[in-house]
Amino acid sequence: MLAGLLGYAGLAGWAWPGAAAPSVTAPENAARKNEASLGWFREAKFGLFIHWGLYAIPARGEWVMSREKIPVAKYAELAPQFNPTKFDAAAWVRVAKEAGMRYIVITAKHHDGFAMFDSATSPYNIAQATPFKRDPLKELAAACAAAGLGLGFYYSQAQDWHHPGGGFVGKPWDDVQRGDFDRYFDGLAIPQIKELLSGYGPIRILWCDTPVEMTRERAERLVAAVRATQPGTLINSRLLFHGRQISGLKPEQFALLKEVGVDYLSYRDREIPQQPQWRDWETCMTLNQSWGFNQTDQNWKSPAVLVNQLVEVASKGGNFLLNVGPTAEGEIPAPSVRHLKAVGDWLRINGEAIYGAEPSPFPPAAKGGDVPAWRCTTKPGKIYIHLLKWPSGEFKLAGVKAKVIGAHLLADARRQPLAVKQTEGSLAITLPAEPPGELVNVLCLTAPDAPP
Repeated sequence: MLAGLLGYAGLAGWAWPGAAAPSVTAPENAARKNEASLGWFREAKFGLFIHWGLYAIPARGEWVMSREKIPVAKYAELAPQFNPTKFDAAAWVRVAKEAGMRYIVITAKHHDGFAMFDSATSPYNIAQATPFKRDPLKELAAACAAAGLGLGFYYSQAQDWHHPGGGFVGKPWDDVQRGDFDRYFDGLAIPQIKELLSGYGPIRILWCDTPVEMTRERAERLVAAVRATQPGTLINSRLLFHGRQISGLKPEQFALLKEVGVDYLSYRDREIPQQPQWRDWETCMTLNQSWGFNQTDQNWKSPAVLVNQLVEVASKGGNFLLNVGPTAEGEIPAPSVRHLKAVGDWLRINGEAIYGAEPSPFPPAAKGGDVPAWRCTTKPGKIYIHLLKWPSGEFKLAGVKAKVIGAHLLADARRQPLAVKQTEGSLAITLPAEPPGELVNVLCLTAPDAPP
């Protein structure tokens, strides 16, 4: 483990003047019971987030009920209209696999309170309240298992605009929403979470969100229910502290997250932190500007932007959860599929520098403001330099003490060795005039005593 070898102070055999300590400086919880699950998480690195529900019908995003203050009964009229006959779990899994993703996290219940699975706790669900009459999460679980993908469930544990007593960001707008939160929490949220962890095979992640009304005691009740059902399921940090999603937390709040059983940090939507506070963390990102399907949002991120974001997250030791919002018919929008495939094409060549990689042990060289010229990931005996900008002639590193015995570009199909000039404290790699691959090119340096 990188942390153990470095002592969080420096990299044995490698030195970078002015280098900051690695980002994994937070003390580890010695009593953590999910180390095996976290090992899977660290290896996986890249997942597909899916926001899908009744809100796909109005096609104005997943917060449409709240933003437009739609009455509970009026919004529930969408259920008889929801019949996603084009839904194909195997096709969704193929999209994820072709993108190079290792897991899927899907909205089992979002803030609108509608369950996208067959629930015995509330009839307000896709199998009982719609003409579809199927449980898509069952089908997705089977498709993920067949393809070797991990599966996680997003569940809005606190905020619920349909069931009496559910929490709110803001205030209720319909009298039928009012009620006792603990009655909702213990009578609906926890039983439905148990259903999700009991009937769908191994669940890698329970992805909580917007924890309004959540206290330590309520969080501990939820964690106890998860551990009693599937002990290895990872729980993200949005179990607690809404409104200060990581960036504004105090040390005692980070300590409380660990005490109640949170496994990894979920940063604010679309935020890639400068320096993560824990070793295990994740950022979720949209392909356009929306989570749920929005028919007017065509502002798609380019494959180049997506790869750069993936590289940045990996270079800081995190996981990248990239979202799609399927249509009411059950299809992932075509631009999402195209751009995800482009990322997958890049990963098929450069994936060894992402999956299971450790974070950079030194800050990237930056030119032209805050835009770095390169980022770095590591594996035992390997240093991967992700060239965001193609250097002219040579790539140089200062302060390198370890002996580099080889260098090549991952995008070079022949893996042609590159000339390495190494003197005391400096390294220069001669590069081709033109980059061999599109998007980010990765330079692999081999050094027997390199980290981690």
